[in-house]
Amino acid sequence: MPIGWGVNHTSRLVSATGTGVLTKADIDGYLDELAAAATLSYGKIFHMDGCRLELSSDDLVSVGARIGSHEVNQAMGRVAVVAASDELYQQAEKFSSKVLAERPLRIFRDVTSALAWLSDARI
Repeated sequence: MPIGWGVNHTSRLVSATGTGVLTKADIDGYLDELAAAATLSYGKIFHMDGCRLELSSDDLVSVGARIGSHEVNQAMGRVAVVAASDELYQQAEKFSSKVLAERPLRIFRDVTSALAWLSDARI
């Protein structure tokens, strides 16, 4: 699976790691799994350092619409993306700007800052 993830129900935090080339099908599968586990409202940290996104403009619109459809039924948790390299950071920014959703999303260069931001939401 190109996106591996685990959940800490006590802290309401999902930690995911992408590996290889991520496509729309990979992101759809990840969203399906989060919905099935009833964790869409949890905070999420997504580690991008082992992957890259391969998404067309149409893919981005489709993913955005899907995330938006989940937001109709429940609040979505914050998403912290960790992208240390310039290339990954730019890909994450493109994803964020094209996938218009209500849930807060921020991109970080390091895990410590990302986790601090996610923790601030639970205080």
